[in-house]
Amino acid sequence: MTKHQPDKKRMMDGTKALYHMDRVIKHFDKGERIPPVHIDMGIAKFCNIGCVFCYGNFQVPQKRLIERETLLQTMREAGEIGVRSIAIIGDGEPTCNPAYYDALYEGKKAGLSLSTSTNGVLLDTPERRKAILENTEWMRFCFSAGTREGYKKIHQADKFDKVVRNIEALVNEKERGNYKCDIGMQAVFVPTLMAKEMVEESKLAKKLGVDYFLIKQCSLPEENKAVGMMKFDLNDYDKPEVIAALEECEAMSDSKTQIIPKWNTMKLKGKKPYKHCLAIPLLSEISGNGDFYPCGYFFGDKSEFEKYKFGNLHETSLKEIINSEKYWKIIHELRHKFNTQTQCKGSCRQDHLNIFLDDYLNKPQGINFI
Repeated sequence: MTKHQPDKKRMMDGTKALYHMDRVIKHFDKGERIPPVHIDMGIAKFCNIGCVFCYGNFQVPQKRLIERETLLQTMREAGEIGVRSIAIIGDGEPTCNPAYYDALYEGKKAGLSLSTSTNGVLLDTPERRKAILENTEWMRFCFSAGTREGYKKIHQADKFDKVVRNIEALVNEKERGNYKCDIGMQAVFVPTLMAKEMVEESKLAKKLGVDYFLIKQCSLPEENKAVGMMKFDLNDYDKPEVIAALEECEAMSDSKTQIIPKWNTMKLKGKKPYKHCLAIPLLSEISGNGDFYPCGYFFGDKSEFEKYKFGNLHETSLKEIINSEKYWKIIHELRHKFNTQTQCKGSCRQDHLNIFLDDYLNKPQGINFI
């Protein structure tokens, strides 16, 4: 096995919490209430394609979205209270929300660092692409195939050529306008289905000239239940042919396009090397219908998770929710009582941040001997 190269430039297989120690110290050392550093925000709870690995199926799709004024108000309030960044991604396709592009402009105006992830099907006009290039620090195309036939099988739609054209157009417009937005492609990697596709997609990513191609783990939240997601054995990530394919992809990296398999996260296989959920004061998530929860595992109006729901943005503003006693009561519950090893399943968006904070709070003896 070759030695894997850390993605030092973008650090996508770890956490950037080190750069926000002011918030860590305020909350975990001084006990102060803080606004989140970052929020992952869905703005539509439905999609226009049907990926076989879609975590949104576990989160219960609905024909709902965050209404325009609520969405714009949330962007303004996030900036006002000190949220530092928002990623418009979520449990549906964000470009299906008609207010998506206005939300980008509003968020940038509010002083937020913005990013977004999209399947790219609807990014078919210069105006739409310009809104992304002008307002985001990075964007990703959710694109998990390197061939037309693979795309049909994995995304269950015949949109390969259209999305490739949209990627190519965005890269060209970035270069012409000298925009700083990092353009990437991202594959949710199901090893039993997609090893060869990842090699072909790595070649495609280089051909299109994107800044990076991220190959991430597929999370299985309920391994023994039918939730509309493709099933596979997590140990398949360890198969020699799978590792060889990912190493071949990684070796294609050059000065223009970085190929980044998330080795560390795939190695975890959804296991939690920490007992409680500490990350939520720094990083939380909003569903495409406006429900605000600690993380996406709780999405979907499920009765067993109702007690962890901070609120809904259509009913209570972001600022009011974060300043509420309910919000901080839930955070206390997650930090001190919620058992991540028995009460939550699958790869978690907060895994690496939780590992960092668990290490920070459970210091070894002799910390001055560095």
